[in-house]
Amino acid sequence: MKRLEGGSKVKGGFYFNQQSWDLVTVSGKHGVLPGTARDLHLKIPVLVMLLGAPVVGATLVMFLPFAGIALFIHAGYRKLVPAPVHAPEPAPAKH
Repeated sequence: MKRLEGGSKVKGGFYFNQQSWDLVTVSGKHGVLPGTARDLHLKIPVLVMLLGAPVVGATLVMFLPFAGIALFIHAGYRKLVPAPVHAPEPAPAKH
């Protein structure tokens, strides 16, 4: 995968911004990557996008229920067990 800077003229396709984790789509035959020279982008081949999208979707479908159950249990635990209260530290003595 080729690394490109923001503001570069590129061919159309999919590009991954490494700083913001955004997926940038350049439509048409040519276009300009958004951002400045400090923004680094990786060109992602179309075949990788076509194969990766179903994998990411399936992972979301499989693990989202477990995240919901974990958040529900955590919220119930917080209701049943109060958070510990810490006594404030005394101020240092003045001389």
